[in-house]
Amino acid sequence: MVYVEGSPGYYYLTSTEGADGLILTRSQTLEGLKTGESKVIWNDKTPSRSKAFWAPEFHQIDGTWYLYYSAQAESGQDQKHHLFVAKGGKSPWDDYTFLGQLSQGEDSEETDGTVINIPGRGRYFAFCCNERGKTQSVCIAPLLAPEKLGAWSTISSPEYDWEKNGGALNEAPHPLYHEDKVYMTFSASNCNNANYALGLLTWAGGDPLEKGSWKKSPEPVLRQANGNYATGHNSIFLSPDGTETWNVFHGNTAHPDGKLCDPSRYTMAERVYFNTTGEVPRFEQPQALSKVQTAPSGELEQRMRKPILEKIVLFAG
Repeated sequence: MVYVEGSPGYYYLTSTEGADGLILTRSQTLEGLKTGESKVIWNDKTPSRSKAFWAPEFHQIDGTWYLYYSAQAESGQDQKHHLFVAKGGKSPWDDYTFLGQLSQGEDSEETDGTVINIPGRGRYFAFCCNERGKTQSVCIAPLLAPEKLGAWSTISSPEYDWEKNGGALNEAPHPLYHEDKVYMTFSASNCNNANYALGLLTWAGGDPLEKGSWKKSPEPVLRQANGNYATGHNSIFLSPDGTETWNVFHGNTAHPDGKLCDPSRYTMAERVYFNTTGEVPRFEQPQALSKVQTAPSGELEQRMRKPILEKIVLFAG
């Protein structure tokens, strides 16, 4: 999810529509995304990549928007998810054409791709990697071109108990920038578990491909609270005037023993804060759905709104 300046400016939110394609919704206000203008921006009938579209994200690279997603082949072919990219135009709302497949591993599955820019190092691509015989982890690779990865390496695997609820895994990385700091959020545990949560990696300098260059926070930065379960798989966006950082993420009010990864999930948005030195991001814990908060700074209409964006499944997968 992003806010893109313009006349007018819009929030853009990607979502999935079952196995039938990827949806883009736009609105001039965050609240308006619940009933915003929507259209199918991607659907692909090519047998090698036509099923189970997951985790769409769009990123602007050198003035052009690209749509990154994962998909499976039709039944009878390779049933693992792999990463793909489609090329758009000058706006996220423009049409997209298929550009290429990023991941080629026959013995691995890759999902949840995102672009991350490291100062002085260049552009990288972080994603969930699940190689045969290994734990599902977060990997990173140089992004040599919008459709081409360099050699990848693992930078985060489950270590703490909170990363192992219902299954030990790390997935869904996403960058967070503040001043000269680079962070990467990720989701841990099984998304069907009530304790699915957000973790945080902080780039400590050095080679981004080295695990030692990333410091993992020992506790989750966002976890279930106030009747919202399985809070994870997030995105970060800036307010319209660029002064505030916001976190948008999945939640579910279903019974904590239920299938919390199903389409009953909703999307929540809450502001992220920083301490006076700007070093450590502080995520608000999920608030009750009756909680009213102020709209992101710089919206056309500064009005009170509820945080839940009903019936939108963000980055499903």
